[in-house]
Amino acid sequence: MLLLISPMLIGCGNDKKQPVPSFPVSIDLNIVAEYPLFDPSFGTLQTMTFTEPRYPYEYVGYGGVLVVAAYDGEYHAFDLCCPHCLHRDSVVEVDGLYAICPLCGEEYDISYGLAVPTKGMSRFALRPFKTYKNGGHLIIKN
Repeated sequence: MLLLISPMLIGCGNDKKQPVPSFPVSIDLNIVAEYPLFDPSFGTLQTMTFTEPRYPYEYVGYGGVLVVAAYDGEYHAFDLCCPHCLHRDSVVEVDGLYAICPLCGEEYDISYGLAVPTKGMSRFALRPFKTYKNGGHLIIKN
């Protein structure tokens, strides 16, 4: 019986793999000098997008980077590529609490930093990136 269940468990693990390709991400935001109002402690949802590097040493992932100052009081970052469509040239656009794919209409709830699909057919959240504060800087990496 165990032999019959083992292949099923292995197969299920493969379904959870993030379909958006892993491309390098490295952004350093000076949130004190350059973006002083981009602060999750203000209690409002705030977002910034980066589709092109600002400096030669920056990398913005596969489709670009969405940075969120969310209602949970934390910073979050995600790839702008919709994991359902996988088009790097047509990326999600922020509309209120959601990042919406202009191609398939998939909506991802970004309000608390999860970027999970709430409307549409996607089984995957937006690809997340690591964020951490270092002094007055917000560092985003994968």
